[in-house]
Amino acid sequence: MAASVDEGGENVHNDTMCHVVLVGWGPVGHTFLSKLLQKSSGFACTVISEESHPAYNRVKLTSFFQHRDPNAISLTTLEWCNEVGVNVIFGRATQINRESKTVDIRITKCRSKLTISYNELILATGSKPYLPPIEGLSFSTAGIHTYRTIDDLFAITESAKTAKSAAIVGGGLLGLEAAKAALDLGLETHILEMAYHLMPVQLDPEGGALLKTKIEALGLVVHTGARVTEVVPGDKGGIRGVKIVQGFPGLPAMPMWADDNLLEVDLLICSAGVRPRHELAEGCGLELGRQGGVKVNEYMQSTSDPHIWAIGEVASYNGGMCFQLSAPGYTQAEILAERLANPESKTTFTGADLSTKLKLLGIDVASFGGHSDFWFQRHYMCTDAKIVQNQVYKDACKEIYKKLVFSPDGTRLLGGILVGDISDFPKLTAVAKRLDIGGLAPAELMAGKLPPVDDGGDGTNLGDDDNVCNCHSVKKKVILEAIEQGAHDFGGIKRCTKAGTGCGTCIATGPQPKLLAFTLHRLGVTKGCCPSLPFCANDIEDLAKGRQLKTYEELLENIGYAPAAAPGDKDALGSILDRISGKPKGEGLDHATQLRALHADLWEFVDRVNCNPILLRLAWHDAGTYDKNKAVFPDRGGANGSIIFDPEINHGANNGLNKGVKYLEPFKADYPLVSWADVIQMAGAVAIEHAGGPKVQMRYGRKDVSGPEACPGRTSRGTADNAGLPDAYPNKDGKFACGSADPATHLRNIFYRMGFDDRDIVALSGAHTIGRAFKERSGIVAEGYGEANACPYTQAMPKVCPIRHDGKPGVGMPGGKSWTTKWLKFDNEYFQPHVSAETDPNLLWASTDRALHQDPEFSKYFVLYRDDQNAFFTDFASAMQRLSELGAEWEPAEGIFIDC
Repeated sequence: MAASVDEGGENVHNDTMCHVVLVGWGPVGHTFLSKLLQKSSGFACTVISEESHPAYNRVKLTSFFQHRDPNAISLTTLEWCNEVGVNVIFGRATQINRESKTVDIRITKCRSKLTISYNELILATGSKPYLPPIEGLSFSTAGIHTYRTIDDLFAITESAKTAKSAAIVGGGLLGLEAAKAALDLGLETHILEMAYHLMPVQLDPEGGALLKTKIEALGLVVHTGARVTEVVPGDKGGIRGVKIVQGFPGLPAMPMWADDNLLEVDLLICSAGVRPRHELAEGCGLELGRQGGVKVNEYMQSTSDPHIWAIGEVASYNGGMCFQLSAPGYTQAEILAERLANPESKTTFTGADLSTKLKLLGIDVASFGGHSDFWFQRHYMCTDAKIVQNQVYKDACKEIYKKLVFSPDGTRLLGGILVGDISDFPKLTAVAKRLDIGGLAPAELMAGKLPPVDDGGDGTNLGDDDNVCNCHSVKKKVILEAIEQGAHDFGGIKRCTKAGTGCGTCIATGPQPKLLAFTLHRLGVTKGCCPSLPFCANDIEDLAKGRQLKTYEELLENIGYAPAAAPGDKDALGSILDRISGKPKGEGLDHATQLRALHADLWEFVDRVNCNPILLRLAWHDAGTYDKNKAVFPDRGGANGSIIFDPEINHGANNGLNKGVKYLEPFKADYPLVSWADVIQMAGAVAIEHAGGPKVQMRYGRKDVSGPEACPGRTSRGTADNAGLPDAYPNKDGKFACGSADPATHLRNIFYRMGFDDRDIVALSGAHTIGRAFKERSGIVAEGYGEANACPYTQAMPKVCPIRHDGKPGVGMPGGKSWTTKWLKFDNEYFQPHVSAETDPNLLWASTDRALHQDPEFSKYFVLYRDDQNAFFTDFASAMQRLSELGAEWEPAEGIFIDC
């Protein structure tokens, strides 16, 4: 059984097995780990992870701002490690001793030290951001960030709460992803690229110019030929802006700002390239490559030590470049796993396919080649007819740019660039890897004609040895074999072949759906919504969204298998067709029916995501602004939807609740008759009942406020920045935000203002049974985001498991510190002695919690709820119902009641 060592401890592994230690748990490291364990059971494996999250897909980092949930981009779980026997250590490897074959580690959480031995050591430490030599540029300065990890994104999110504008240094792949992040956070965003055009490593000037036009149309400001000379500090810390000079002659003049080309911004993200993280290797005397990285041979073995290997962005093949893309790293991981499992293996690394396809700021961009020379010798930029023959297609109206680069005689496709439409990427990439273009003229290939290929009738135009997934170099025949052996959906194909686990475009816009639909029909397997589209409803909706498909006919042509179509297929897809055509799920339903459907959807969502606490917190914080001494709506505050607006969402105690709003946005769009206030309060009630708590009888029909101008003032509720709800601890002056120095008085000041009494205060406080706090959000605990920063009860593999009331495992996002041991179970544990006695240092108990069992009036109810859970449930449901109605204005006036 795996041991997750994050607090120091024994070096646990089977001494009779070869002990493989992996330093770095990124996508490439995890791929190696899973491949090795698939190939052989003769290894005991330990992974050292400096990050506090299990391996995740860095290619999808930008999507993080849509959900702010590390689980959504995770590649694995600690449960998997437990099942396969992998020992996980959350900490930083600090030194390698080659003579004793040991690694020194500093454990993340408790800062203790640990030394483990190895038989084979794998370095998959990746890259670190490059810091250009710019005056004033330091990652230790508030407001200056990198864009590489989940923790970087959390830090950027926090800085963005007090920022209005951002500058991104670098207009390459990472820079444009960072720009998307800044835009999603609502910041005025400037992209500063020193080269003449964007993405200079992948695109030519014309492709880069079109990309610039499309990006600027989204509201971003792009400065090419812009060289940053200085980061100017702010008067009160942070930054004031950056100074810029013209980088190249002949470019349009730079905008003239008032202060010597000073671009005033509050936040700076540096994405000016990366460098290999080879400090460990350098420290133990391993030979490095010419440009850094661990020098390795064709088996990924260090040229200095036969028991040390390197893969991914830290590996310098034959002393040359370190490949900074995921696909070469996955290939290296496969080769190394095979070499360790089978030492006689002759499979070697000979170079990398640097083809890339991605969606940047919603814009499809691709660059492909048949050989690395396409990029290294800059064939994509070449205009010399003796070296290349270029074919270019431009459509200004459709904003499409397509450039195909051929050999001088036009018989071979060397590579190409696609901007705006990359649907032909898989087919053209396959052609570029062949020796010729099958007798076609270059103009014919440009016009869409393809060399004849026996695709078996599946419509992909790919042969068995052509790649379907370029990230993991998965050939079509491998996927066919997986489907034939029972991988009958995309998830099964991912598990068996890894295809689709990289950038995901082989599914989203590539050939995998057609291949799956055809093969299932050939095998006589009935799956999914209908024979012609054998996918689940969610998959069809996702595929339609990625390809902008709106009708059944478009679905059939692009992702289905038309010969399998049956008369009832279109009818079977009725609701799906409504949704992909833009019709909300609730369209045509009356108000009450929309409410019932919303309730069912929210229940399913909460069950899947385990987000009960944040939805309850969101409901309380929307209602908790109420002041019974004010009569006019919306000045009186209360449950009116104001929490979705700035400045309300940016109140101090509302920190992190924008994630809850993001969760609910799709539901509000699907049920337009339901107000934001109703969506929020219903979600809170569902969160309670789903966690095993009482059913709250809800009244619906709340009106929403008109906009940000209707949000309560920051001090209007008498509690400063705490959104109208209690503080956990007093301020540095010993007083709470309401002015009281006594926690019991503070609780009464807050809740009496809303019309509650002492019994209500204690009952409502019991909701902490499903709560937790984070260092990054409230600052009242040391525990933060991620597995390594969690208390034992908020880990993905908690010591007390399961924690849900229904016996299922799951913690949502790992991390933080909880009030109870099973914080996804709503019960009366909060009132039990093992909690309130404060004997467990892994449980949170604040001064306002303490007041509930120390104050004489409060303690009566605290003891009652300790001994009688039914009494707690009854009183809580009553108080929660009243809280959800505070300050509300109703339409219709009597409200709407539903049974569900």
